[in-house]
Amino acid sequence: MKQMVMDLHCDTLTRDQFPGGEMAPGRPFFDQPGCQLCLSRLPAGAGYVQCFAVFIPDRLRGAEGAAYFDRCAARYHRQMAGDPRAADCRTMAQAEAALAEGKLAGFLTVEGGSALGGKLERVEELYRAGVRMLTLTWNGKNELASGHDTGEGFTAFGREAVAALEERGILVDVSHLNDRGFEELLPLVKKPFVASHSNARSVCGHRRNLPDAFIREMAERRCLIGLNYCRHFLSDEGRGDREDLWRHVARFLELGAGDCLALGSDFDGADVHPELLGGEKSLALGDFLVGKGLTPAQAERILFGNARDFFARAFP
Repeated sequence: MKQMVMDLHCDTLTRDQFPGGEMAPGRPFFDQPGCQLCLSRLPAGAGYVQCFAVFIPDRLRGAEGAAYFDRCAARYHRQMAGDPRAADCRTMAQAEAALAEGKLAGFLTVEGGSALGGKLERVEELYRAGVRMLTLTWNGKNELASGHDTGEGFTAFGREAVAALEERGILVDVSHLNDRGFEELLPLVKKPFVASHSNARSVCGHRRNLPDAFIREMAERRCLIGLNYCRHFLSDEGRGDREDLWRHVARFLELGAGDCLALGSDFDGADVHPELLGGEKSLALGDFLVGKGLTPAQAERILFGNARDFFARAFP
């Protein structure tokens, strides 16, 4: 059976804003040899769907945050269109078609609600730019809500933005949202939502991870959760190898979230153990999970099937 992976989050598109993240000229962002995710390192014949986030730093607000998104989105479209090995996708049907042609299937997403620039009309602009998922916050506070480093909840604008995002068909993503914000979100949302790159707090106590009660709530609502490869979100000791990843998988399964579980590597935005470093290692996780006792069908659901089905329901 063809190896298939669908990854809900990476920072490869905006990696160049971090120290040491300079891009090699003449190569698209998704095929940089210095990046954790690199198209040329993926095995031939594998199928790969990647959500590429425009990461908006907390310091950017208003018009500055909106303009930064616009610049990054323009680069994404220019480089995806300029390489026949990749395809920008806005529906799951388009992604399936790209996979059938042996292409990398990309979805454009946002990490940080400041991409809206504090204006609801920006929701439509992001949708037209191809955005299909928006992480409401990063670590701090923005115009919508507050991240895990802060204790505040939703703003009035944030409540309006959640409704506008759902109405337009952009998935609401709660990774980085603090606990208060998560609880305030529940009565606001009408559709299943996403935690694109979050783990289980009962396995690793970092506040970026989801408490068991939140995981159960998301399972009941048929939401989607992507496993984050960051060492410090996988292990309290900071090890973060495949065994630590398995402990999170096992916990999600114990909590009844097997149909919600996917991958959200956080490539090029996190410190990742060599056992998990790179898309080629994600493709090899199926055999590892089967070796831990899952059936091939269960492993396939985590690596690809759950995310595919969720996206197909959200934007077929």
